[in-house]
Amino acid sequence: MKVGDLVKPKHKYSYNEIGLGLIVKVEERFYAQGPMGEICDRLTIHWAHGETTQEPCTYVEKINVD
Repeated sequence: MKVGDLVKPKHKYSYNEIGLGLIVKVEERFYAQGPMGEICDRLTIHWAHGETTQEPCTYVEKINVD
């Protein structure tokens, strides 16, 4: 994934959130071992509901807007 990609969480935890975000920063290979044992980037994501969070790349999936 790269800066500017539109993403959504793989699993929504709240139905009150829109669940769309824009990647604003990518820190490559930040996690030496991700949650599933893989090397993973850390993404800074600005969410549509106004919050900005840092998440492992395995937390979200890219939305295709072709």
